[in-house]
Amino acid sequence: MPVKSSQSSYRDRTQEFLNVAEKLRKSFSSSAPHAPTSSTSSTTIGSKDEAPRSALSIQSEFSKRASKIGFGIHQTSQKLAKLAKMAKRTSVFDDPTMEIQELTAVVKQDITALNSAVVDLQLLCNSQNESGNISSDTTTHSATVVDNLKNRLMSATKEFKEVLTMRTENLKVHENRRQLFSSTASKDSTNPFVR
Repeated sequence: MPVKSSQSSYRDRTQEFLNVAEKLRKSFSSSAPHAPTSSTSSTTIGSKDEAPRSALSIQSEFSKRASKIGFGIHQTSQKLAKLAKMAKRTSVFDDPTMEIQELTAVVKQDITALNSAVVDLQLLCNSQNESGNISSDTTTHSATVVDNLKNRLMSATKEFKEVLTMRTENLKVHENRRQLFSSTASKDSTNPFVR
């Protein structure tokens, strides 16, 4: 039975599908050369399509870096919680001084590394904005992500300073107790019969 052409809504979109598949293949294998691998792929992919692909790879790099920084901030916050728990201890006899010093040094290094990573991410975001290959929504999103990471890192740094302040105050209290007990012990030892 013949089909009338007016009733059929057939449109051959094979070439569009192949173009999209080729773009996705290239974006997933960014280290592979850009030469087409199949004989059916289009050779019309030119510089017009290369600009969005490079913008996608830049955005992908931005996302990877932002994710790593966010995870680093999370890990540092967990270390800070452990440090705060140790610093709150008030016992003179069970004071984990060495552990606190080691963890303090690790957290300090982490915060320094995260600060430089956020600065690098900001530079990547700025270069991405200057290239002009991305949309305003992507620019706004990138700026928001960088600001969010900066705020999270700033709050972690503030928490670190508060923990160090609390530790310093606890050390002063321990020292005052030591002096109080050692000074009364020395008075008693000079004259054991005086009450």
